[in-house]
Amino acid sequence: MCLACNPGVTAILRNAASRRNFLKYMGVAATSVFAASVMESRTALAAASADGSADVIFKGGTILTMNKENARAEAIAIRGDTILGVGTAEDMQALSGPKTRIVDLGGRTLMPGLIDPHMHSTFVVLDDWIDVSPMATPTFKDVWLQLKAGVEKAKSGEWIRAKNFDPSITKDARPPIMAELDALAPDNPFFMMESNGHIAYANSAAMKLAGITEDTKDPSGARFVRDANGKLSGRLEESAAQEPFIEKMPQPTAAEVQKRIRGLFDHAASVGCTSLHDCSIGMLSGVNDIALLDAVMADNPPVRYRGMLISTLMDEWDKLGIKPGHGNDLFRIDGIKAWADGSNQAETGYQRENYLGSNSRGALNYSLEQITEVIKRAHDGGWQVGVHANGDGAIDTVIEAYQTVLQGSAPNDLRHRIEHCSVLHPEQMEKMVRLGLSPSFLIGHVRWWGKAFRDRILGPERAKYYDPCASALAAGLRISLHSDWSVTPIEPLRYVQDAVARVMNEGGGVFFSDECIPAEAALRAVTIDAAWHCHMDDKVGSLETGKYADFAILEQDPTSGVKDIGKIKVSETWMAGEQRYTA
Repeated sequence: MCLACNPGVTAILRNAASRRNFLKYMGVAATSVFAASVMESRTALAAASADGSADVIFKGGTILTMNKENARAEAIAIRGDTILGVGTAEDMQALSGPKTRIVDLGGRTLMPGLIDPHMHSTFVVLDDWIDVSPMATPTFKDVWLQLKAGVEKAKSGEWIRAKNFDPSITKDARPPIMAELDALAPDNPFFMMESNGHIAYANSAAMKLAGITEDTKDPSGARFVRDANGKLSGRLEESAAQEPFIEKMPQPTAAEVQKRIRGLFDHAASVGCTSLHDCSIGMLSGVNDIALLDAVMADNPPVRYRGMLISTLMDEWDKLGIKPGHGNDLFRIDGIKAWADGSNQAETGYQRENYLGSNSRGALNYSLEQITEVIKRAHDGGWQVGVHANGDGAIDTVIEAYQTVLQGSAPNDLRHRIEHCSVLHPEQMEKMVRLGLSPSFLIGHVRWWGKAFRDRILGPERAKYYDPCASALAAGLRISLHSDWSVTPIEPLRYVQDAVARVMNEGGGVFFSDECIPAEAALRAVTIDAAWHCHMDDKVGSLETGKYADFAILEQDPTSGVKDIGKIKVSETWMAGEQRYTA
């Protein structure tokens, strides 16, 4: 799933951004300068150390560097915001001075800060909605209990809003009818969106507020679904049918959105992240997204931020004079993001063949010519390009578009990507290698939707090509693993576990074991290789002298054969030489 293929979320974002007070950012004009000054002051602080000795030396545990030439070390020394040295305990001790602090890891593991190379900060607009995702409520009974709890907390007349209902993988789930929703929330308007964004459900109170009656005509391309008797069923199909309800809901202010994004960053630090990469800057409030993120990043955030601007606003970015590399080491924009198709679990991803039991193979969001035009414009402007493509048909189209743009062009280091790149065949990998393209996998598909893809949506002959980590590495591709938050939670150690074991949540079996990869390779996909995907590998992603002192300290070594890497506890996270999280 993604924002562009989730029409419900897009409608919410559009309504939030249109509210009169949303873009009244206080003090935003100075925030970019402030963020830069924070980084400059830290660098100056490091240079100001009189004797050049380390501020802190860590030793007494496992140190995983993600540097192939020096994969493990006994100790690491930091000075100011950078790494002063990595090596033996004896060599690092030689860097100590009278004020150096020695930290005994006590057998814990220190490794580079974890990186999520594809997430979306805009999803924070749904933070106060009730979470009925399969991750939070694995059974339909759990869904109903969560909804009841939300109703009990609400005042009479307040909106009850729920998100991420997914009947495709929630046990015993079925679409609710309006009579059930009326009984659930008799005194409140109720609205629940499926995770795919195409389907939502509303009760009678919500229908009344939205002005929808039995006589209301269906909007173009959408439906207020009726039952066999012609009565409103409560089911809403496509965004045009959802917008009358969304327009009546309260929306967060800019200040609240800023607070929520900071909360998201704090959470990311708590699971070991020191860097995040946003693949939809511009989706929330257009060009003002940069100012909003500047304001968040000016407040001493616990993570670095990179991002891609949405391709649909290219004219506006150009008018503002935004160029590749805009920003600084704390917050930088390097790419342009486009969407080729939708979601495989919602059967809107564009496949070579029809979905199981369907006469549809999904659809492209744009024609080959349109996708090619977007890639060419961005590439010619010096931008990295990331194109969302889930189905194998969409990947074919995107590769063809890249080939048209890149054939005969001068060598470059733009590191163009295909986002999710889900149903990926061997011949497509070969083409990607030749073109210098890289895939970033939404590896949570394997855990939560693997059985559904294999048995109900695609069938085993196509599902075996889903998130093929081992085959991609063998073909010579450099991969990364991501959450696509809030489609799946931000928890990089779980991504590693999913790539290593490929165990399905439904049924517990292994999803095509020949695509399992070693822990070391999976860890690279959330550290140095993710950093490379995000044009950050010269600064972070591995523990090397001169790079920023961004690292996570874990209670166990994820390369030691731990049964469930995803459950390893993060005890500390450091960014720029400062402890930003402690358990």
